[in-house]
Amino acid sequence: MKRILLSVLGILALAVATLTPAFAQSKGTVYYMVPTLLDEFQTGSVSALELFLKQVGYEMKTLNADNKTDAQQSQMNDVIALKPKAIILAAVDFNALKPSIEAARAAGIPVVEFDRQITSTPSDFTSVAGTVEIGHVAAEQAEALLKAKNGAVKGKILQVLGDPGDPYT
Repeated sequence: MKRILLSVLGILALAVATLTPAFAQSKGTVYYMVPTLLDEFQTGSVSALELFLKQVGYEMKTLNADNKTDAQQSQMNDVIALKPKAIILAAVDFNALKPSIEAARAAGIPVVEFDRQITSTPSDFTSVAGTVEIGHVAAEQAEALLKAKNGAVKGKILQVLGDPGDPYT
């Protein structure tokens, strides 16, 4: 939940800095390119972003890629042709969407990288969780659990690694 709040605050900062005053008639459409709707973070993000963008006068449309890179690439191409006010992108694949990001920016469409940072090409704004802080929180929790179980910080801890290209693993 904290991750959702921090990410939404990042989007809020972008909107305050770049969007015109709120409460006007519809200012256009912003597309949220979501990798999947199978996890709580993504579904929570959709709700939070819809609420905020509505409050500042934008319509939001969400496109779910079902964790398929080719689907998200196709969706990006379709959305670029629609010329939305902005695209919020949570990429399925960090590098595969580089050409789509570059095409959107070349078309004058701001791209916000959300939740998943893409370092291979510039974006207009990036909103991601603080992975270093997340590591500190995890370490503190592991310490507390070891103390509760063993009376001291001793014992074995299993570290499960995920995709090496994913900054959250």
